[in-house]
Formats: sequence, structure tokens, C-alpha cells
Amino acid sequence: MPPAARELSLTYHAFEVFASRHLRELGLTPGQFSVMSVLMKAPDVSCKALGQEAGITKGTLTGIVDRLEQKGLARRSTSPQDRRSSVVNLTDEGRVTFARIANHHFAYLEAAFAGFDNEALTGFEASFRRFREFFNQASQH
Repeated sequence: MPPAARELSLTYHAFEVFASRHLRELGLTPGQFSVMSVLMKAPDVSCKALGQEAGITKGTLTGIVDRLEQKGLARRSTSPQDRRSSVVNLTDEGRVTFARIANHHFAYLEAAFAGFDNEALTGFEASFRRFREFFNQASQH
């Protein structure tokens, strides 16, 4: 494995552990946070679109939405355009909960990145973007 690929993989894993632990302390899984983030931007989103936007498979998404419904944070309803499909929305409690958790989580991430100056962060961002664009393009072939 090329050293850069190994370091990228290890860094991604370390970040996921770091961010996931904090989200769990706040009462959400990373998947729930991701789904709620999409739902904050897009009301009445279909399950298919929600899964694609959140980067979550259909089977995993079903369990996440089930748990969000059990917590009173989201609800499924029949699509007004197609009665055969469902749409998902956040409840009022879900919107309030997400805003509170997102504020705490983003402040937590900001504090973690505070050890880097703006020049370093800009360089990281540009490098990550190049990696992402390369891998997205390469996966289409």
C-alpha cells in the first residue's frame, strides 16, 4: 500500500473515532446525525434520496429512521407525489435536537482544529479535495 494511502486511511479512521465518540456522548450515532443533517436541509425527502445524500445504504437507513422515529425526532409519511413511497421529515423536537447537538459538535470539532493555523487548514482542505475528486473520477471508470 502506498504510504500516502495508508496515512489517509489511518487519519480517516482516527477522525471517525474522535467525532463518533462525541456524537454518541450527545445522544446520536454518526448515521443518525448524518440523516438529520440532510433532513434539516430538505423536507419531504424520499428514502432513496435520503440514503444517497447521507451516503447510507437502504438497509442501514431503515434502522436509522426507525430509531429516530422511536426517539420522536423524525417521522415517515406517504409521499404526496407517489403513494407507493415514503418521505421522511424531522419533527419539531428533531429540528431543535439537531440544532443543539450540531452546535455542540461543531464547536468540539472547531476546538480540535484550533491547533492548526489557517494556512495549514487551507492546505489540508485543498489536498483532501484533490483526493476526493481523483477518487470520484476514478470510480466512474
